[in-house]
Amino acid sequence: MKKTIVSVCIMAGLAFSMSAQLAMPDAALQEPASADSISAPQAEEAVQSRYYTPSKSYKAERNSIRRGNKFFKEDKFYEALEAYDDALKENGSSIRGRYNKAVTLLQLQNEDNKGTSADPRVQAAGIFNELLSDAKQFDKDIAELSYYNLGNMAFNDAQYDQSIECYKSALRINPDNMEARENLRLAQLKKQEQEQDKGNQDQQEEEQQQEEQQQQQQQQNQEEQQPQQQEQKPMTNSAQQILQTMQNKENATRKKVQAKEEPATGRPQPEKPW
Repeated sequence: MKKTIVSVCIMAGLAFSMSAQLAMPDAALQEPASADSISAPQAEEAVQSRYYTPSKSYKAERNSIRRGNKFFKEDKFYEALEAYDDALKENGSSIRGRYNKAVTLLQLQNEDNKGTSADPRVQAAGIFNELLSDAKQFDKDIAELSYYNLGNMAFNDAQYDQSIECYKSALRINPDNMEARENLRLAQLKKQEQEQDKGNQDQQEEEQQQEEQQQQQQQQNQEEQQPQQQEQKPMTNSAQQILQTMQNKENATRKKVQAKEEPATGRPQPEKPW
């Protein structure tokens, strides 16, 4: 049967079609979808349900899902969440009931709970992941959209490897999903940029390390040369005076020796007799 598709953007500030598509069953829906269990730390206790059948829907379940869809379109997300929980009380394995609940949880994130143990995105991711096995068997549309939403969530967290795999999984189910194809390409480009930035950072760290090693080597060389430089310092004034005094004494001694060796000058002396 025809489904109503609601697109809610979760990629603020990005100029591309990165939107979390919300597949809401219409009033004529006859089959629900898969089951999933909530594994988030702050997940509420599992609701008590009458049935656990991912392959069959029930009137009360469908009515609750329709009511939840109406609240969702009116941006009344807490009321929508309550309606989807009512659907799960009827059929705990309702694929679309739990899928719609996960999509609604994505709308409840705010600055106060973002990144905390109470972050509704954590619970939503748990639901998407755990309904996939049933959805791939009984409701491929929901499986495709679950992979797509998980890809968007991973992209938002800069986990590009994970987002790429999720988009590829969505495209394996529906190769005509152009939004998934465009987002896949964008995630691949972002991954390349991330790897390039990491490479540049590693190179900068290596160059900085080499520079520090060179500075340490230069400092070590200067310390080794320092004693030689001290030996080559010019003599102080006192040392020069001592050296000059020694030279003066040496010159005086030399003159005395020369005076004894040289003949006396003055009046001629008669030659001594033989």
